[in-house]
Amino acid sequence: MDNLLALSGYQIKLVMRNAKSLILGFSLPIVMFFIFSNLLAGYKVDGGVPLTELLVPAYIPIIIVNGVLVIYGQTFLLYKEQGNLLKFKLLGISGLTVSSGLYIATFLFQIAASFLLIAFAAGIKHIAIPYASLPNIAVAFLLINLYQFAITYFLTSFIGKSVTYQGVSQMVFYYQIFLGGLTFPPEMFPSFLREFVYIFNPIVYGLEMMRGLWAGSGTLLDYGKEALILVGVSLAFVAAGAVLQKKFGKLN
Repeated sequence: MDNLLALSGYQIKLVMRNAKSLILGFSLPIVMFFIFSNLLAGYKVDGGVPLTELLVPAYIPIIIVNGVLVIYGQTFLLYKEQGNLLKFKLLGISGLTVSSGLYIATFLFQIAASFLLIAFAAGIKHIAIPYASLPNIAVAFLLINLYQFAITYFLTSFIGKSVTYQGVSQMVFYYQIFLGGLTFPPEMFPSFLREFVYIFNPIVYGLEMMRGLWAGSGTLLDYGKEALILVGVSLAFVAAGAVLQKKFGKLN
């Protein structure tokens, strides 16, 4: 436990030094909210709910995707590439402890960025915060984290170079936010694109959970299908990653 806490604190300092990731993680959702809250003002979805009320739960997943897929994945691969995992192992610190420390640091970053986005939305656009739904929203937050971790595990199972991973992770990042309904709501997509998104971009199910819970449309139990899809796809990515890791591990 002491090793984990020490590593987490060390990784938080490293994340703070990564200016590019911090700027993207903290400023992008806020800038997007400012732009689209004005651009989409007057639009309504889900039986008359103002679209501006649903921007925050759409942009919180962007913070998660950036925190896990981009920051955590890139840092983890750098550790592997530079031999730091082996160095820590020689010091008696397991790879699991190291990767957990990395993840905790990025998880805390996600929470801080999410609170900043919510505070900005509440202060500038007077967006109401659904305090009663926050426990359910927290579970949805964790489920989206699980899904992004599974994608990251899958990608790092066969990508060995951090430079390569940086390019691939950015592509997956933008694919999810632009074609997953996180930037423009799925209701604005043409029907064929909407069907594509629901089949090939499961982040949309996390979006539906976050939006529904934020708007007070039931509890997490009412989004069992969405939760099961995210968990199922996550397990599939982890299983595929384990197979690829074993295969590429033998080649190396």
